[in-house]
Amino acid sequence: MIKHVVIFKLKENAPVEEIKKRIKNLKNEIKNIKEITVGTDIGYDKSASDLCLITELETLEDLDIYAKHPKHLDVIAFIKPYVIERRAVDFYDKKET
Repeated sequence: MIKHVVIFKLKENAPVEEIKKRIKNLKNEIKNIKEITVGTDIGYDKSASDLCLITELETLEDLDIYAKHPKHLDVIAFIKPYVIERRAVDFYDKKET
């Protein structure tokens, strides 16, 4: 399993609920997504980012399909004007059984 994690620092006028809704809806639009989680910061750490996205995919090919998918690109275009900073990491989540 691959986890694609993105954190955003957003402008004050960002429509956070609409952003979350559009991100969550990607699971309905892109069949390669196994799971998608979106959350906003709870305010404990004042230096924290505002929004976190965790997408779970099976393979690197699935990650590539997701990254280039038109619905994903539409969400990126919607979010981009509100982003101050974006950080991402992709990693293999190998759960031991």
